[in-house]
Amino acid sequence: MALFGTPPPSRLGEFHGAEDTLKSMAKAVLGERGERSFPVRQLAEWVVRDVEPKDYLGEILCVRNFFVQRSPWRPGTPIIRYTNDPRHVELVKDPQRMVEEIAQHGTVLADCDESTALGATLLLQLGRECEFVALGFGAQLTHVGLRCQEPKSKRWIWLDSVAGPREREAAATASQKLFWSLD
Repeated sequence: MALFGTPPPSRLGEFHGAEDTLKSMAKAVLGERGERSFPVRQLAEWVVRDVEPKDYLGEILCVRNFFVQRSPWRPGTPIIRYTNDPRHVELVKDPQRMVEEIAQHGTVLADCDESTALGATLLLQLGRECEFVALGFGAQLTHVGLRCQEPKSKRWIWLDSVAGPREREAAATASQKLFWSLD
């Protein structure tokens, strides 16, 4: 559509379960428009710019807090605004597309898998080890968050853009968990 410009690459597909979504997310995170993307690196540097050198926990917490910050370019609006996928479609925006939307609009609409993919990419760009964690609160896996290992303490830090500050509480209530390493 000319009104919105040329659409950046994205993947639309039928939802075949959590493992397919995790594979798509990992492919986006580890690809040219993910961990190897310079625009995403620029965002990572912006997010942690004021953290002291070698404060790895501080960097992780800055990425965590980025999920819930208001946009400095679009006052009153979150930088990452949660929205659901289309009813019968699994939409996975790659991290660079999300950065481009933030640059263009001051905000990006994303569901849990897209914001988790962006968070993982930012952390990988900063040299951190991280993994996706798919969660189920009933019969199937319906949500995904992220955990990142702080290199000094080896402690895993939970990040969840949807649960926000109640992330540990939300993860603890899950009846199923599937860990998906990005290494």
